[in-house]
Amino acid sequence: MTSSRQHHGRARRWRAHAVRTAAVLATITMLALDPAAASARPADPPYPIGGAIRVEYDETGGFDFFGNATNPESDAARGGRWQAFEKNSSIYWHPLVTNGHAHQIGGSIRDKWGQLGWENGPLKYPTSREVPAGKPGRFNNFEGGAIYWSGNTGAHNIWGAIYGKWGEYNWENGQLGFPASDEFATRNNGAGQHMEGGEIYFSPRTGVHPVWGAIRDQWVKAGWENGRYGYPTTDEVDGGNTSNNTPTGYEGKCQSFEGGIITWNFALPLYDKDFSSVSTNPTPQLTIFDHSKYKSEVSNAITLWNSKGRVKVVTTGDRQPIIHVFDENRADVSYVGLYTKNADIRLNSHYMDTYPPDVNKNTVLHEMGHALGLRHSCKDNIMFARVTSQLQFGDIDNRSYQAMWGAS
Repeated sequence: MTSSRQHHGRARRWRAHAVRTAAVLATITMLALDPAAASARPADPPYPIGGAIRVEYDETGGFDFFGNATNPESDAARGGRWQAFEKNSSIYWHPLVTNGHAHQIGGSIRDKWGQLGWENGPLKYPTSREVPAGKPGRFNNFEGGAIYWSGNTGAHNIWGAIYGKWGEYNWENGQLGFPASDEFATRNNGAGQHMEGGEIYFSPRTGVHPVWGAIRDQWVKAGWENGRYGYPTTDEVDGGNTSNNTPTGYEGKCQSFEGGIITWNFALPLYDKDFSSVSTNPTPQLTIFDHSKYKSEVSNAITLWNSKGRVKVVTTGDRQPIIHVFDENRADVSYVGLYTKNADIRLNSHYMDTYPPDVNKNTVLHEMGHALGLRHSCKDNIMFARVTSQLQFGDIDNRSYQAMWGAS
């Protein structure tokens, strides 16, 4: 029984997390009108419009967009000012918000903001005017978050950790789409929010994570966060086996929850004692005979696996089986490391001699994990099928080890 790890050019995709405020300011610049081009107001409007509110009034479209003011410029919270207009919009201003620039807010977005307490609520003052979203819809940014509207979802607030996680997945343009509900409270001081394309859930202990697709369906069927799986503890990641038949090159998807792992198109369990080379008489032990030149990498792997406290990994001893660790230099194969049960771990120096130290440490950790009984699992784990620089055990590494050998 063998398990190999594939050599693969790993193109990392670094997301550019653009600050949404900058995008809004760019939009404002594009939408700004020459004040001279704005439609003139009637000679005797019922209420004067002046100062910073007048600047925003003219930039956003003037009389054609707003109509006349329906109240005098009035005091708002903490030293701000506001004024409402005929065509379902208001303008709010505060001297310490966006360098004293006033901002228009209207329609369903203004109604939602009002439900939350206007500028006295958690969103506080607007930091942008209402602008088009990346897909058909509209939004305003605020000091405390944002409100997004689309024809399919209506207007909903989004803020805090959930807002930040949504941004990591490209806001409304990503897989999650527009918010489909306001944020709501969940057990143990957590929070959740329904999105067009899934859910985002937060708890103080597990952090904030999206759940979508087939994994979401299984989670919902089991009772959401109140069911046997509880809150998500990781984002969804690629499955661990390589596949030439999928767009990502990996088999299936995986996601960890408080109560277990949910996978899609990727088989559980991700461990098997019969796959290991561990002797269990009288206590679990893995005996290593190290012939390799990668001494520090082997020593590091022994130390880290021994830190888990159940199976003792030793380099001397008379119990069988003994796993021989040795090097080979082969350009004709794709594996970086290869484990064979009750026999050996082969380290391919053709690749490892070109890799940085952390990648070589990861390779030896991975192959020794196979010798302990762990099969390929999922991204962000030592037992992921392709070499990485990861040196910390992932959630699935820990759970699989504990399922086989018990907690330390």
